[in-house]
Amino acid sequence: MQQRQLGNELRRLRETARLNQDEAAEHLGKAHNKISRVENGKVSISKAELEALLALYEAPEKDREWCRELAQGARRRRGRPKDETALYLGPRWFRAFRDFERSATEVMVVASEVLPGNLQTEDYTRAIFDGRGDDSSGKAGEDTVRVRQERQALLTGEGAPHASFVLSESALRRQIGTRDVMAAQLHHLAELALLPNVTIRIIPFDIRSYGDVGYDFVIFRFDADTSTDIVYIEIYGDAVYLDKPPEAVHRYTELLGRLHGVASGPVESRNFVRELARRFAGSNARKD
Repeated sequence: MQQRQLGNELRRLRETARLNQDEAAEHLGKAHNKISRVENGKVSISKAELEALLALYEAPEKDREWCRELAQGARRRRGRPKDETALYLGPRWFRAFRDFERSATEVMVVASEVLPGNLQTEDYTRAIFDGRGDDSSGKAGEDTVRVRQERQALLTGEGAPHASFVLSESALRRQIGTRDVMAAQLHHLAELALLPNVTIRIIPFDIRSYGDVGYDFVIFRFDADTSTDIVYIEIYGDAVYLDKPPEAVHRYTELLGRLHGVASGPVESRNFVRELARRFAGSNARKD
């Protein structure tokens, strides 16, 4: 996982320096595909090569330290640097999430109480921050709206990954914002379900198997090689990434399979979302 993340960081630094892969490879005196393989997490990089690239890219010291830690396989989490206030740059654990989300060929999401960020409308996201009742709804809230809309654009862009979502009925019925906000959010969700690369399944309240429900996680898959799967588990103010041992990762793959078994199919799920959207909109109209 660290090797793949290091490649993503080096790609970002190279692009910031406005250099192409051939120029970076020439600087190292390596074959032209060396940089591509490093940035894709396919091969490792020596300490000397890393330092040469960091110097070429004129990387800030904080980024150099982070790349060195990744190259050494450091497991230590790092908080947000003092000079990074925008969620777009974000704490280290969230930057890793965005990198994996961009480079994965398949993203599998399980959510039980709140809709995943890349499915949210702007009003739904703002309502989450407004509901906190503190000072977090200002710039941080607007940063979050912007980031989540950028993440959603990944679902429709060129080379979009296949994205599958297993959502508890709780996430659809929990009212965030006004009923109009919820109606618009659910209509939006139903439209996203029509995308050819998006699959949405709903776990209804009346299922008889409860033991597997309530765990939120994301599985990132890269190409067809399941041995490189990465599991993301968010905790308060931080996150855990699992890439080994294989048994730990496989447990989440098995759990996802069981959740697919109890969830409604994509067509039935989309019909349920649309009906629930009509109920939110209809009850609001009756109040008017």
